[in-house]
Amino acid sequence: MANMVGFMLGKFKLVERLGKGGMAEVYKAYHEKLDRYVTVKILHTYLAEGEDFLARFEREARAVAALRHPHIVQIHDFEFQDDIYYMVMEYIDGGTLQSKISECSKAGRYLPIMEVKAIVRQISDALDYAHQQGIIHRDVKPSNVLLSISGEAFLTDFGIARMMSGTQFTATGSLIGTPTYMSPEQGKGMDLDKASDIYSLGIVLFEMLTGKVPFSSDTPLAIIHKHIHEPLPWLSDLRPDIPAELEKVIYKAVEKEPLNRYQTAREFSKALEGALTLEAETSLDALAKGDPGAISALPTIMDERLVRGDHSEQQTEIMDDVTGAEQGGPKADQVRDGEVTAVAPVHPVHGVTDTQRAARVGIRRPKAIAAILPWLKYINSRTIMIAIGILAVIVLTVVIVFSLPGGENSCSSIEMCVSMAQEAVEDRDLERAVMFYDKAIERVPEEDQRGYAWLWCDRGGLLEAMENWGEVDHSYQMCASWENQ
Repeated sequence: MANMVGFMLGKFKLVERLGKGGMAEVYKAYHEKLDRYVTVKILHTYLAEGEDFLARFEREARAVAALRHPHIVQIHDFEFQDDIYYMVMEYIDGGTLQSKISECSKAGRYLPIMEVKAIVRQISDALDYAHQQGIIHRDVKPSNVLLSISGEAFLTDFGIARMMSGTQFTATGSLIGTPTYMSPEQGKGMDLDKASDIYSLGIVLFEMLTGKVPFSSDTPLAIIHKHIHEPLPWLSDLRPDIPAELEKVIYKAVEKEPLNRYQTAREFSKALEGALTLEAETSLDALAKGDPGAISALPTIMDERLVRGDHSEQQTEIMDDVTGAEQGGPKADQVRDGEVTAVAPVHPVHGVTDTQRAARVGIRRPKAIAAILPWLKYINSRTIMIAIGILAVIVLTVVIVFSLPGGENSCSSIEMCVSMAQEAVEDRDLERAVMFYDKAIERVPEEDQRGYAWLWCDRGGLLEAMENWGEVDHSYQMCASWENQ
């Protein structure tokens, strides 16, 4: 979509483009007769290609416009002009929570804890109210939290999330939700309830406290996979002054299983305030206002490298540790030369073992490794030789396969092409992943295109990650075209 600054939409003159996303572009606009500024959100044209879009647009916009809450951005109007569908909302003058976090991070500081509490409380109240009206947000994230000059927080974008809920563009979260803040059930394409919004708010709180998100990668698919399968990093590893009770609150909010989370946003907010004693607040604010150099030395403050995900992925490896004692095995955390030792690793900041810290927070580490540990003592030279033999057979097989016509760039079915695309994503070879998606798309029979529309959406998500904007819109348009067949 071309920059529309200076364009008139109805009574509104677009004066500044504020942002662009997978669903819409956002402009600051001026209403001359009322002498006031508003926010205009213009939906991408390809979203309106479905026959029932206009009816859904009007129905959902009306439902969201009926929301009346002091911390929900008010919708003034919804309209279309030619093939342009847009919403008119109140203008909030203090920027987004995302920009606020970024500013603090660049300055080597954390958000003041009192601001964190106020934002969570206000957004929780807004979510609680919306949930009582039967509306799920589906895309809670810092860029959808607007801040006034006075510091009040307002939740926006209920409307688009609701409108798009009638479509099936959910294979990668490209059109509904943002992978970085997406709940596991949302990533799986399951039906959502209020617990999904609570999970996303928990991720937002994680970012407000540490200056970074728990999961990042080069592609949306890889981030979604982490939300579904990987535990979050320990906050106290990222920010040493985080008290144990606060960790416990956050980890309950982001449990993989929805029923294990807080059941209302207000319950989450109250638990947060209960965990922040006066002593904890004083300690957290002291570091937030402390020496920027000292804070920047911690592995938490965002910079360009961290946003790309290198450090974030390194931090999640901490969660692979587990104690054998949890599974009834040897009471130790380390294995050396095939023998279980009685020494547990000591955390460099707290001076406590990972076992003690897990017990302190009341959360257990993943148990897969613990189940294996008791068997490690049976490893000997014979088993090593057998393993080497098996590995040699696998390597030989791979060499033979790759030497065949087409080699590593061939795939014989849609499923095989998608599998190889996912392997390329894991290897961070996005161009190769797009190539395999193209091969998969070529193999889809015309009569089955509706069921495989998600291939185009996934392809669009990869192109977004590659910043190949010239083809992104085409991919999403094809996704919409196949879906509406």
